[in-house]
Amino acid sequence: MRTTRVWTRRGAVLAVSALAVGLGAQGALASPKVVTKKTLAPGVVYQQINDTAIPARLYVLTFDAGTAATLDDVLSSSQIGTFQRTSYMGTNVGALAAVNGDLNDWPARPTHQYVQDGTVVQTGSRPGYSFGFRRDERGATIGYHPLRISATDNTLKTTVAVSSWNTDAPATDQVVGYSWYGGKYAKPAANQCSARLATPTALRWNTNENGAGRDYKVESVRCSSTTATTVNSGTVVLSAKMIGKGATFIKGLKVGATVHIGWTNDSPGAMDIVSGSALILKGGVLQYASKCRLDLCQRNPRTVAGVTATGKVILLVVDGRSSGSIGLTLYELGQQMKALGAVDAVNLDGGGSATMWIKGLGVVNHPTDSTGERPVSNGIVILPGADTAEASPLAARAGF
Repeated sequence: MRTTRVWTRRGAVLAVSALAVGLGAQGALASPKVVTKKTLAPGVVYQQINDTAIPARLYVLTFDAGTAATLDDVLSSSQIGTFQRTSYMGTNVGALAAVNGDLNDWPARPTHQYVQDGTVVQTGSRPGYSFGFRRDERGATIGYHPLRISATDNTLKTTVAVSSWNTDAPATDQVVGYSWYGGKYAKPAANQCSARLATPTALRWNTNENGAGRDYKVESVRCSSTTATTVNSGTVVLSAKMIGKGATFIKGLKVGATVHIGWTNDSPGAMDIVSGSALILKGGVLQYASKCRLDLCQRNPRTVAGVTATGKVILLVVDGRSSGSIGLTLYELGQQMKALGAVDAVNLDGGGSATMWIKGLGVVNHPTDSTGERPVSNGIVILPGADTAEASPLAARAGF
């Protein structure tokens, strides 16, 4: 259905003049026109909004909590190392809609921290600005919230920080972690002290639902200059250099003992965390000025995630690099998210990666690569009904 109507939000008409001047110096779209609107499920609405004054084409998904749909993040495959198109990922999980997620590093991995269904996939090359959406679907936490992982020997009551997960080799005194998600690209090496942990218990919340964790049983402990410890499905491996504080912790683990692996991110209630390169809106305040000259600020195709004060999630994709839609700067992107009702928003991957796919409509925006939709490493999807792959964490135990 193609229509032209005044842009509305929660039943209240936002007149063009109000959008142009109502936000004062922070501004908004000059002449927004809703040209397409479709309800995908109760509480899930897709719109295309055009502005000929910029010009820009904006594709908006709004998600209100309910039982009819859930938010989830998806990887391009079951392990690090494969690129897929956003439309493929959305179709593969039976989604109602999908957008591309975090920026991409080689080999086919998200750039920043990434958590899926309560399980850490990786810490990434740098933390980034996280978008942690709640398991109860009621909103999200957006901001600079680095992932923190710890390992606790439940017998000796000693705890160490796990410096990285499926990302880096251990430096002096560090302990790092690996899981099956790392595949052939992130795994333990020879010349390390490693402990393989198996038989994971049910996932438990931390105190105040700030992250979660599991207990594992120590299956093996080995320090070898020639042979690496392997990671199997259902196991994780903690590794350290052959000497140092990290090695002392690994060597102190006894076969058959239990180790608690837990993570926190200061995103209460979150089971899924995707991250981006820039915080563009925080507490309703634009984070980038109109005069910003950094490369990141320049006009480009964009994908962004935001949350309103009432917990509604907004996913926005903007076309760019064409006469019909020239893209948005980070300043303008913040303006548009604020006009849509967001109070916090994070810039995800953009440029040629910017993609929105809708079930029954296909890719609704216009990706800029000459080959069409760009394969990426991860995405954000809206699923019909419950996320059956996501765990229901048990209540927190004392001390966690």
